[in-house]
Amino acid sequence: MRTLSNAIRSQRIHQAYLFTGSRGIGKTSIARIFAKALRCEHSRVEGDWLRSCDECASCKEITGGNGIDVIEIDGASNNGVDAVREIRENAKYMPSTGARKIYIIDEVHMLTTQAFNALLKTLEEPPAHVIFIFATTEPHKIPATILSRCQRFDFRRVTLAQIQARLAEITQSEGTTSEPGALALIARAAEGSMRDALSLLDQVIAFSGNHITVHSVRESVGLVEGQTILGILAGVFGRKPIEALQLVEQAYSRGHDLRVLTRSLIEFLHGTVLAKIGATNSATLELSEEEWKELRAIAELRSLEEIELIFQVLHHGLDWIAHSPQPKIVLDVLLVKCATADALVEMNSPAPAGTEGAGPRPGTTLPGAQASAAGPALKSAPMMTTTAASVPAAAPVAAAAPAIAPKPAVSTVSAPQATPARDPNATTTAATAATAPEAASGPKSWEGFIERIRQSRPLLATLLEHGICAKLPTTEDSSISIHFAPQDAYYRDQLQSRVYHEQILSFLKDYFGRHVSLQIQIKDEGESLAARKEREHKERERDARAAAQNHPIIIEARSLFGGELGPIELTNEEDPRG
Repeated sequence: MRTLSNAIRSQRIHQAYLFTGSRGIGKTSIARIFAKALRCEHSRVEGDWLRSCDECASCKEITGGNGIDVIEIDGASNNGVDAVREIRENAKYMPSTGARKIYIIDEVHMLTTQAFNALLKTLEEPPAHVIFIFATTEPHKIPATILSRCQRFDFRRVTLAQIQARLAEITQSEGTTSEPGALALIARAAEGSMRDALSLLDQVIAFSGNHITVHSVRESVGLVEGQTILGILAGVFGRKPIEALQLVEQAYSRGHDLRVLTRSLIEFLHGTVLAKIGATNSATLELSEEEWKELRAIAELRSLEEIELIFQVLHHGLDWIAHSPQPKIVLDVLLVKCATADALVEMNSPAPAGTEGAGPRPGTTLPGAQASAAGPALKSAPMMTTTAASVPAAAPVAAAAPAIAPKPAVSTVSAPQATPARDPNATTTAATAATAPEAASGPKSWEGFIERIRQSRPLLATLLEHGICAKLPTTEDSSISIHFAPQDAYYRDQLQSRVYHEQILSFLKDYFGRHVSLQIQIKDEGESLAARKEREHKERERDARAAAQNHPIIIEARSLFGGELGPIELTNEEDPRG
């Protein structure tokens, strides 16, 4: 706000402003206040702020919403080209009073692409008397060409303390009394939106009269009592699903919205995570000391990893509950699954009898709890690692069942490695692949030469990897021949530069112990070291995916939660046999 005040005082007014932020925090209201200060005839400075008089004709028109020269447009209902063309035509005319004509376009992100294109010309060359003020909750939907011509202001959410203080002022002015925790519940239910908080306050006052209690807030807004939420979590964490489902049934019979119930469970799960890491009572939960102590005791029943996975299950399930024709059944199944399933399993546990598929390598273990007989693994797909190749495999949630499959946590399982295939037609004369710089007296190879260069010139080594060594120096012929495939001509051109050419000759002399002449050609023959590495990498990735898909734990998880195996990443390319 100080920036806007100083802009008016110094007469450095931009042609377009963009106000962004979450819903109900006052973007459109601030746009009106800004417009009022721009057009006020008797604005005054109070400290660091500029205030309108609220008495002149312009201020009264804007306050009443009937200003001729301050036009408010709803971008959601006037989002077509015709509406923007009308704005462009009217913007040409001078204001009826004052020096500024102001257009406030709310929800501007709802304009169509054609409408934005029509507005762009006006923003590029606006009339001197016209100012645009855009308000939106989704600035990422606005084209960059529009954003680049606006001064952007991002508004923060209103804090719980600010909302609660404002609600206290309003209730006091209305002659209404309230219990200390009642306004805190309204502020938390508003989720950072002052507009939502005021709407909820009106609803609560209409329900409870002149005295607002915690009970009246919960009943009128549909919030679930904290003891009910704690009881459901105690049943889930204590592996007593029947107790949890009984409390859900009671809340459902009292008419509570199951979406609100699930959101409350998620909020309390957030509190258990904080309690698990040693945090104090969270201000966002507004729990009493007794409830906080009970929540800490519940958190001790499960490990942090299990709590995180339960959080993920309910978080993903919230959307499923919201759109399901039978939300209670969905919530019941999710709670039973969370109460009966373990979060972490040991991947080297014996496969069930009759199960076929690639199992883990003996000796590879997974930190964490073993799967109990009460339930299968809660994870959809673990991260798989071996001593030579690690394969993180995430199993994203399938569209058909977004609620159950949680995001995977880190686990480990071995994946068998593919044996690198040898190309019999390769023209490389190396007998074996060198994995370290060779001594001057040892056998010479193309791979060893590249590894020698990689120690001090990794970029040069990478360029040479795309070449194929057709001939190494011999006692009879001190020359080396390198050719590149036509599609790799770029690397040939780079190596023919004077700097790289001299460096290669220097390395050849150092590696072979004598002067070696260099020949570089374009020839489509053989397989380069880079191409071979890429092929072997794909083979190992394919084999690792097959091993993961056939692992009994992964099969069990997919049968329970659905989903598909995510991308496979090999983090170590060395051959485990070496």
